[in-house]
Amino acid sequence: MDLKILLLISFSCIFSLSNGVDNSPVSGPPQPIPTATSTTVSPNTTAATSTTTETPTTSSTIKTTTTTTTTTKATTITSTTLPTTSVPTSTSTPRPTPKPTPTPKPDVGKWNVTDKNITCILAEMAVQFNITYTTTENTTKYAILDIPKNTSASGSCGNDSQVMNLAWYNEGNKSNILTVVFKKNVTDSHFMIQNISLVLTPSEEIFPSIKDKNITKLYNNKTEFSTTLSKSYRCAKEQSFNLLQDGTNVTIGNIELSHVQLEAFHKTMDGSFGAAEDCEGSSSPDIVPIAVGCALVGLVAIVLIAYLVGRRRSQARGYLSM
Repeated sequence: MDLKILLLISFSCIFSLSNGVDNSPVSGPPQPIPTATSTTVSPNTTAATSTTTETPTTSSTIKTTTTTTTTTKATTITSTTLPTTSVPTSTSTPRPTPKPTPTPKPDVGKWNVTDKNITCILAEMAVQFNITYTTTENTTKYAILDIPKNTSASGSCGNDSQVMNLAWYNEGNKSNILTVVFKKNVTDSHFMIQNISLVLTPSEEIFPSIKDKNITKLYNNKTEFSTTLSKSYRCAKEQSFNLLQDGTNVTIGNIELSHVQLEAFHKTMDGSFGAAEDCEGSSSPDIVPIAVGCALVGLVAIVLIAYLVGRRRSQARGYLSM
């Protein structure tokens, strides 16, 4: 009896359901409901993502909730700056270059040459020699010697040639003689130094460990100090001339003259110099005036060419020349 009642109730339910079904055509599959996502991320924290999906069906709606857990790890890079340590640099202190000992300047001497009551030569100058020599150890050295201002003077007064000798003794009681020969040029009424020679007797005091102690003769045959007759040659600056060894062309020394005033062929007893002609630098090279002359010629040529070019352009443009 109970079974029949259950069967009757079941058929009744089925019948009611079949009558409630919608027979309209299906428009299409159901569209998915948008998913809501909430994400929060912070350093060194755990981000939780919740996703909710609703799936509709014909009879019921099933809600599915998916929770995704994402762990984000923040990395911190720490830049560490190490302290800078200055390493001392080993520098060697250079040795100071020894300064050469300055050579004392010689004294200025005054000398006259008198013959037959006529003072024919007047000289005032400081004289110094720089002589190179060979030692007993075959090394090369040099010696400096001056003519003392109290040196005695002698000589001769000729008509065309006059001579002045300056003789002195050095520290080793050795005699030395400087000879200056003056020559007169009648053609242009000038006088000049024709020859300078030095007879030198070496001594150990001046030339330590010198190998050759024989008398040495040095000379210079270059004409110097050309001056008008009855006038004097004057030059305050230092001038140097080479001295060659007698019989050779080897330079082994030089003579340096400074504060010079000379007059030869003087014809009175008066010991005063005539009107002075200042020096032009007898040892100055000829390249200086040649270079100056060439520069002037070049400048004149440039100006002339520029003038001719400008004149031609002016005529080509129809302008009248001024």
